[in-house]
Amino acid sequence: MAQKKLVLGTIQGPTAPLTLAAEHFGSELERLTDGRFKVNVVSAAQLGPALEQYQNVQSGAQDLFVDDIGWNAQFVRDYGVLAVPFAINGQEGFRKVLGSDFAESWRAELRSQHGIETLSDTFIRSPRVVFTTSAVYSPDDLSGVKFRVPEIDVYFNSWKAIGVNPTPVPWGELYLALRQGVVDGGEGPFTTLIPTKFPEVAKNVLLTNHLYSSNTMIMNGASYDALSDADKALFAEATESAEKFFLKEIAKLEAEHQGTMETEYGVTFAKPSDTQRAAFAAKVSEAVPGFVESGLFSEGIYEKVIAAQ
Repeated sequence: MAQKKLVLGTIQGPTAPLTLAAEHFGSELERLTDGRFKVNVVSAAQLGPALEQYQNVQSGAQDLFVDDIGWNAQFVRDYGVLAVPFAINGQEGFRKVLGSDFAESWRAELRSQHGIETLSDTFIRSPRVVFTTSAVYSPDDLSGVKFRVPEIDVYFNSWKAIGVNPTPVPWGELYLALRQGVVDGGEGPFTTLIPTKFPEVAKNVLLTNHLYSSNTMIMNGASYDALSDADKALFAEATESAEKFFLKEIAKLEAEHQGTMETEYGVTFAKPSDTQRAAFAAKVSEAVPGFVESGLFSEGIYEKVIAAQ
């Protein structure tokens, strides 16, 4: 039988955990199908930026793509609710939301209206945390603090509702802004802290884990439909194996980074209590009606996300 060659694109670098997971998927699929399928992983956005690769998958110009689930909101707007800070309570909460009937309807719309099949959308990434020059634990501690927030509507308005003084600073200039006191804190993915050297100037990390996101592996819908049921099961098995590989890599990286920050940078870690976390979530909920009015996601979906957990 002739070998079927597939192209799987990523925008991450060749050594990034997600790219390594994509290669793991390819190796597993080739093994499980006795070489009938071979996957060529093309990393570092060589096939174009994320949305262009989505379009490539839609048209069949490439077979597969894996990256941030947030891109799905460009096609099915209710995915936008996943960007609301403190809406998701941990990895298990994220899985419950993505395992819900309403999330299944998002995937069905992505498939029926846009020709994009979801192989997995729970390659859960490192959560976003708060880093500050002084210790903070609750919304009250952040009241009026000059805080770097991305100029993205959902982030900016959520943190404004929490009570910070939102201060736009480009990510690449944030280290200097923290050192010079232009801002006193910010937030971002846990595993970005050491590469950006923020622990040199912000010695306090609050493990809010306020935003969980994931990567999703998508496939051209027509190509997926052309698979036999047996091969669909093997694709699912290879995807599940790649997801486990990715989660293990992320967990290892997080542990290594926390140890390095504690021992080499003298960073102090804190975790909000359930009461403190609920206070953050309550503040953010004040901004939700504005997100609905601006069309970020439909009315009632935020409440469904909360209830699903």
